[in-house]
Amino acid sequence: MAGHDDRYIEITTRLRSVRSFCDFLSQGATVRVALSDGTPYKDVTAVLLERNRREAEALDRMRRRLYPEFADEEVMPPLYSRH
Repeated sequence: MAGHDDRYIEITTRLRSVRSFCDFLSQGATVRVALSDGTPYKDVTAVLLERNRREAEALDRMRRRLYPEFADEEVMPPLYSRH
């Protein structure tokens, strides 16, 4: 990736990952956690979705501030764009 340094790639990759996870949760996935062995599972989907959305917004702001020349670059490229 000519012109992109490692930090840019790291931020963009993390942003892509967080947004994908948010999409996964938004499409009906459920996350349940047991606080300890033998206790009932608790649905934490809404909390996890909100936390990841805030992280995505923070990463997007950081990326725009540090790399304004790439601010409009697509973070989520189409699947299978290269064959």
